[in-house]
Amino acid sequence: MNIRYIEEPILKFGLGEDVCPKNGIRRLFPYDIDKVRPQIIKLGIIGKSISIELICSWLDDCKNHIPSKEKNNKPRLFTDFMGYKADEGFASQILYDESYIRKINNSDFEDTKKNVTYEKLIENIVQLYLNEIEWLSKNKSPDVILCVLPEDFTKILLPEIVDNNSPEEDGIEKIVDEDVLDNEESEIEQNFRRLLKAKAMKFGKPIQLVRDRIVKPSGEMQDPATIAWNFFTALYYKASGTPWGIVKKDSSIVCYAGISFYKSRDRKTTQTSIAQIFDELGKGVILRGDEILERKDDRIPHLTAEQAFNLIDRALTEYSLAVKISPQRLVIHKSSNYNEEEEEGFLQAAKKHKIDALDLVTILSRTNYRLFREHNYPPLRGTHLAFDDKNHLLYTRGSVLYYETSTSKYIPNPLQIRLYRFDESPNLICEEILALTKMNWNNTQFDKRSPITIECSHKVGEILKYLEEGEDPQLKYSFYM
Repeated sequence: MNIRYIEEPILKFGLGEDVCPKNGIRRLFPYDIDKVRPQIIKLGIIGKSISIELICSWLDDCKNHIPSKEKNNKPRLFTDFMGYKADEGFASQILYDESYIRKINNSDFEDTKKNVTYEKLIENIVQLYLNEIEWLSKNKSPDVILCVLPEDFTKILLPEIVDNNSPEEDGIEKIVDEDVLDNEESEIEQNFRRLLKAKAMKFGKPIQLVRDRIVKPSGEMQDPATIAWNFFTALYYKASGTPWGIVKKDSSIVCYAGISFYKSRDRKTTQTSIAQIFDELGKGVILRGDEILERKDDRIPHLTAEQAFNLIDRALTEYSLAVKISPQRLVIHKSSNYNEEEEEGFLQAAKKHKIDALDLVTILSRTNYRLFREHNYPPLRGTHLAFDDKNHLLYTRGSVLYYETSTSKYIPNPLQIRLYRFDESPNLICEEILALTKMNWNNTQFDKRSPITIECSHKVGEILKYLEEGEDPQLKYSFYM
């Protein structure tokens, strides 16, 4: 048994390196500053007239400096937003005019509510947005389409949540505590988001959902500067930008893939989805696998050797087409255990593509193991306990030295890591997992709990289940985030 601390992984930006996405972009510009990139992002905007007015005003305000929280004793966690403009930060601008704005009438919204179930209400409102998404995609050329949700609609989606505008206790747990994050959205709202993203894929334009209430965020929401940081980082990525990348220790070409399983909406069948991360820049594709035949003697779904081979063979083919080079090493992350058939299929696919090294890694988000520091402090993010070569604990949440605080209200859970098969050093595999937690472009706070491989594969599965048979999924992750 051995315990150690992994230093915070370093990210690369346009003009240098930094551990923090916000500080890196602010000081050093995005990674692709000297490459083909979205210097101008053409926005399509859909929503109620009053909601669009609010968001357009907010977008104008975001061209200028936005200060961090008024009472800010954690300046590295809550930082000012420098403004979204051509000569600073993202070095990019947004562009739209009246012809890119599609207004939904109040009466159309009201009509969706008449004598319908919640499920039908969701379908009706999704259709309102889809009609305008289709028009914009066919008649204009937006890079990203902004779907603005009016506050009265979100109150219908979230009837159990009361906004009392209470002040934040300390501003952290209400923003970033991932152990309770899923409870902040009702199942109804989650279904709306997933259904809209799934049905909008066929039009070929990434969409970004935003509430009109971000103009004046209430107590339980993020502060204005954090909202701007997260919004524009996601927007830049969806417009095919590369905000940052991981600094690797060597020059080897590595392909990371995440595999997960998901139930169909009627829960009668189990499907596979794969989120493939091309490289250290997070460029990847999404592939949908075959239906899984569940076994009575094993409640955990597994791929057959043939399914495992076909899935990874397709993934590696897409990789080679995209980056014009084959990887030397393949790392597969899964949130369940492997079996011999899966190993055989993955190994044969790797051999077909002349890959030298293959690592099969199980990453479990729940474990009964806990570590404790003196004086009741949470363990440091980056704490790595190796029970042996194959079994490990890794804290991706906890006290963060860079932030000089813990970002979780509760005692964080470590990830339990099992190495079913590995050619690379276990220490390096765990360091890569920690680094991949920073490759989330929906959130500029870098201490995410799960690596993007696992987070992406789960998120993709939740959206793919809303695609009907014959509807093809988009390959890019920007359509799912």
